[in-house]
Formats: sequence, structure tokens, C-alpha cells
Amino acid sequence: MGIADRIYELVKGLPDPEASKILRFVESVRGRRVPVVPAQRHVDLALFRQYRGRYDGVKIAREGLQGEVTWP
Repeated sequence: MGIADRIYELVKGLPDPEASKILRFVESVRGRRVPVVPAQRHVDLALFRQYRGRYDGVKIAREGLQGEVTWP
């Protein structure tokens, strides 16, 4: 038995005023739904071209990073 069937079974035995309250609630929940749109990512890889070839692939030791950081 699915969820809709279970709700129907519960609601069909209720008096009309109570059933209409449930109907209004379901309609309000449906109205509040926000459509889910998958994220779209557009990355301009030209931004990274200036750094091409600068990393030699050597693992960086954390112990060697102590001291003052200087930026080029």
C-alpha cells in the first residue's frame, strides 16, 4: 500500500469538515514546494592557464611550511 492509499484510507472515514481541513493542508504544502534545479557550474579554465607547469608534483611537507608566508 502506497502513501496515497494510506492517506485515502485514513481520510475516507472522517467527516467532511475534517477531510476538507486535510485537503487544504495538502494543497498548501503543494503550493509551498520549490522546484529543485540542478546546479550548473561554468568554470573558465583560462583562469588557471597562467599557473600551468608551475607545480612539479612533489608532495609538500607541512613541517617545511613554518615561518612567514610571502606572496609573489
